[in-house]
Amino acid sequence: MTRTHSTVVAAVLASAAAIAHGAEGSFEQRVAANAAGVVEISNVAGSVQIAGWDRAEVEVKARYDADVDRVEVTSNGGRTRIRVVVPRGRNSRSDADLRIRVPRASGLEVSTVSANVTARDVTGEQRVKTVSGNVKSEFAAHDVEVKTVSGDLWVRGKSEPASVRLSTVSGNVRLDRGAGEVDAVTVSGNLDLDVSPARSVRVRTTSGGLEFRGKLARGASFDAETISGDLSVRAPAEDGIEFEISSFSGDIDNCFNLTAERTSRHGPGHRLSGKRGDGSAKIRMRTMSGSVDLCDR
Repeated sequence: MTRTHSTVVAAVLASAAAIAHGAEGSFEQRVAANAAGVVEISNVAGSVQIAGWDRAEVEVKARYDADVDRVEVTSNGGRTRIRVVVPRGRNSRSDADLRIRVPRASGLEVSTVSANVTARDVTGEQRVKTVSGNVKSEFAAHDVEVKTVSGDLWVRGKSEPASVRLSTVSGNVRLDRGAGEVDAVTVSGNLDLDVSPARSVRVRTTSGGLEFRGKLARGASFDAETISGDLSVRAPAEDGIEFEISSFSGDIDNCFNLTAERTSRHGPGHRLSGKRGDGSAKIRMRTMSGSVDLCDR
């Protein structure tokens, strides 16, 4: 048998083995990738685990059930695409667990339905969207956007300025070691935010509560609004704060020994406003029936 013929036979056998291996519900592939490119990941159900490494390659390992058709991996023009392909009408039963290694400086674009997502040691921009999956992600000094409907979000930064946008309907949101700009929205989930230094914070919730801890930069803005959720804010500021708080029927507490004034002689409603230090950072908080607690130390 010639060397060329042996090579062809070996290639055919390897391909057949790969096909058989795939038929058993597993997949493995490694492709060259831009060290600072974008990795796009699409999965329906199961899990997505992403980790950064110091190689200009993307590695994908997967295990999936019988309802998954295949896993596709392509890389072109600085973008690597990873897609779990399922037959039409089988989305709810098609689980795939993906373990993915990407260049550390990669940007991430992840989309799932009910798959949980975790990402670590990746420093590029992140865009993660899921319906009912939980998301746990680490990020650095690049923008982050994470959206879910009923899943919980846990995002951890490195106290480096970035733009962070977090959104959920009924899931809880936790942000550790954030800095820069934060926009967080929820309906019934609770928000637990640690941001220092914060330049811009905007929070909207319906019945979920807010716990905020952090330091406000000079000229920072902080705006929080809720219907029935409680707001608790601990926010020292470089050059003091100017605050305005209003509540229709909830209590307003503070560590300044100030008493909220009534907004109407005969009806409910209270307001508290004032300035601490130079009042460089501006704080606005509004609630209907939730309570408010503000302290600058």
